[in-house]
Amino acid sequence: MSEKIIFNKNEALRYYRAQAGDVQAAALIDAAYEKLKKDLQPRCTVKRFRCSVCMEQGKGCVVLDNGTVFHSNALARYIGKAEELFLFGATVGSRIDVALRRMAVTSVAEAGAGQAVAAALIETYCDDCCNLLQAQLPEGKKLKWRFSPGYGDWPLEEQKILFTVLDCAHTIGLTLTESCMMAPVKSVTAVMAIEDVNGTVTENEINKCQRCGKTDCEFRKKYFF
Repeated sequence: MSEKIIFNKNEALRYYRAQAGDVQAAALIDAAYEKLKKDLQPRCTVKRFRCSVCMEQGKGCVVLDNGTVFHSNALARYIGKAEELFLFGATVGSRIDVALRRMAVTSVAEAGAGQAVAAALIETYCDDCCNLLQAQLPEGKKLKWRFSPGYGDWPLEEQKILFTVLDCAHTIGLTLTESCMMAPVKSVTAVMAIEDVNGTVTENEINKCQRCGKTDCEFRKKYFF
C-alpha cells in the first residue's frame, strides 16, 4: 500500500474555508504543509471479507464471514447486493498530532491552516489507498465509497468492533478511547463494499459530498480553485 501522500492544496484550502484567490490563505496553507510534511507517517490496514445483509429485530445488519455483525439500516442499504467488502483503517501518524499541538501554541491562523492541511492529507491518502485496492480487483468489480462508523444510523460505538477485527493498534498504531475518539486524530476507518459494475454510473463516480445527506456541512464542496 502507498507510503507517500501527494499534497492536494485545493482540498486543504477547502477545509480552510478559503475563498477563491485568497493569497494570504494560500500562503498559510503552503507554510503549514512545509512544517507538517516531515512528520507524516502514513500507514493503512485492510482486510477483505465475504458479507451478507439481513434483518435482526427489525434492524438491518451486515454479517461478515468471520461472524462479525454490524447493526445499521444505512450500512445495510449501502452494502446492498454486494457479496464482498473491505474493512479499512488509515492514519497519517502520531507525530502530526504533536506538530498540530505545537502550531496551536504559536498562532491561531497557523493552527487552522495546519488542521486543514492534515485533513486534506489523510483524505488524499485514503483515496490513494482505495485507488490501489481498486487496481487489484478483477474486471467487473468496483470499490464503492468509504462508509464509516457514525455515518447515518451506524452507531459510533461499533467502531470498537471494526478496530478489533483490523487489530488497528498493532497493525498501524491506531487506538480508540472509551468515547470512540481515534488517536492519532487524523485517521479514518471505514467499510468499502465491492460491487458489480453494471455499465451505469456508480456511486463511486459521484462527488462524495453529493452522496452525503448533511447538506449544512461547513466542509461541503462548494469552492473551486
